[in-house]
Amino acid sequence: MVSVKVDYTEPDLAVLKEEGFVADMHFHSEHSHDCQTPVKDIIKLARRRGIHVALTDHNKVSGVAESLKYKDAPIIPGVELCSREGKEVITYFADAQQLLDFYDRRVKPWLKNRNAGIRGSRTDIPMRSLIDMLAAEDCIVHLPHPFGPQPRRSYPFFTRKTRRGFLKHVHSIEVFNAALTRRANLSALGWAVQLGKGIAGGSDGHTLSALGKGVTVSKATNISGHLKAIKAGTVHVAGQELKQRERARLLQNVFTNKLRNGLSHKVTFSLPLQRYREG
Repeated sequence: MVSVKVDYTEPDLAVLKEEGFVADMHFHSEHSHDCQTPVKDIIKLARRRGIHVALTDHNKVSGVAESLKYKDAPIIPGVELCSREGKEVITYFADAQQLLDFYDRRVKPWLKNRNAGIRGSRTDIPMRSLIDMLAAEDCIVHLPHPFGPQPRRSYPFFTRKTRRGFLKHVHSIEVFNAALTRRANLSALGWAVQLGKGIAGGSDGHTLSALGKGVTVSKATNISGHLKAIKAGTVHVAGQELKQRERARLLQNVFTNKLRNGLSHKVTFSLPLQRYREG
C-alpha cells in the first residue's frame, strides 16, 4: 500500500537519519556530460553527512564503476537513460555489478556515437524497447522530473493513449526535484497518487552544494531494503526547491558544462535570469 509522506522543507539530515536510511536519489558526477563533480568528492561528502547517494549519470555507468574502488562507498547504483524520443528514465539496482552487466548487455549497443553538445545526451533506444528491457531486470524503474521544463517533461509523453501501457512497468515517480518549481513537484506528487505508484526524491545535483537537498527516507538498513521501500511506497521524501535565481545559476552551469564537454570550440554566452521559465 502506498503511504504518501512528502515534506517540502529543507531536509534536517540529523533528524531524518533517526528514521532510518537516508538517500539523495538523483545525483550526477563528472561522468555526465553536464557535470564536473568528481565521484571521490561525492563519496567523501556523503560519508561526512551520513547519507547514501544514487549516482544517476546520463547514459553512463562509469561513475558507478569508479565508485567500486572505494570500500563501502555509500553509492546506490543507478543510471539516467534517455530514449530515442528524448525522454528519461532512471533505473536503480541493488548491486552495482548487476547494473554494469545490464548496461554492457542491453544499453551499449544502442549508444549514439556523437558528442552530447548542448542538446543533451541520449541513446538510440525507443522508449518501448527501453521499458521492456528494464521490465526483465531486477531493478527499480523510476520516472524523473515528469513535469519539468521541455524537453525533459515526460508526463504528456507517458499519458498518450498509445503509451499508457508503459506505466505498468514503472515503479516510482520523482515527486521532489530541487531544480524544479513547487508547482512541478506537486503535479508529480498528484500523478503518483493517482497512479498508485511509489515515490522518491532527490536533488538532481550537479555540484557538491546540492548533495542532500532532496532525500528519500525509509526504515531499511541497506540499499536493497531501501529500493523495496520505494517500490512499495513506504518512504518519506523531503526537500526544498531552489529559488528562481539559484535555478537560473544551475541552468547556466549545466549549459556551460555541456558546451565544455560536448563542443570542440569555445563558446561564451550569458543567461539572463528573466529568460528562465518552466516549460
